[in-house]
Amino acid sequence: PMRDQREQLLQFTNDAAEMAVAFDLTADVAGDTMGKWRSAFELPQAGVVALGDGVNALANRFGGKAANISDIITRIGPLGKVAGLAAPEIAALGSSLDSIGIPSEVAATGIKNTMLALTKGEAATKGQQEAFGALGLSATEMGKRMQKDASGAIIDVMERIKNLAPEKQAGILTELFGSESVAAIAPLLTNLDGLKQRLALVGDQSAIAGSMHQEFLTRVGNTEGATTIAGNALTNLNTTMGDALLPTVKEAAEKVTELASA
Repeated sequence: PMRDQREQLLQFTNDAAEMAVAFDLTADVAGDTMGKWRSAFELPQAGVVALGDGVNALANRFGGKAANISDIITRIGPLGKVAGLAAPEIAALGSSLDSIGIPSEVAATGIKNTMLALTKGEAATKGQQEAFGALGLSATEMGKRMQKDASGAIIDVMERIKNLAPEKQAGILTELFGSESVAAIAPLLTNLDGLKQRLALVGDQSAIAGSMHQEFLTRVGNTEGATTIAGNALTNLNTTMGDALLPTVKEAAEKVTELASA
């Protein structure tokens, strides 16, 4: 078990270091982010890396910043699971809002309020029920659909709102999702195709696998960059973790040296 734990720790440290470089984060923020994703979405470490791959691929293809998309996912956390949205789908929504410059906090609040409104079911307020009715939907039915195909349900609602007369859109958005979320949700209406493309991208494992690692390699493409990063990481580890981890750090350092020589 001790050896397993050491190997897992080595893997986690390595993944967090790669995420830090790829997403332009500090190592401790990357480690903290990965830890939060693991618990919020009940993911194994490989699943956390796959989510990182999705975030990196989204930022590369559609613009915006990987760090911001990560922040949105972390802020929404376990609520996504309750709403029936998987982490990659939250990443796609976050990317849609980040690429047009909506701040992470505002974007996360907007997505949260959307998920809460659409999963309310019979607990929906009278105003919300009327708003759903105006869209030809029922709150109860929508709650069920969110558990089966959340991203499909969200797109359907958005398309129905988009088809309303422009003067009615703001009122329905406010009624359904609350006034504070209109600023975050309204831009989605004008870019539903972009959201669909993003959902398709994160759903395609073969297209995104290894994206974060590739970004890491690109950024440390020069020897100087690689040795500086490795040096900093080892110094930080040594300072924060002390003697307990030295055998593991030594092992990692030897591997780094081997790789560098190769």
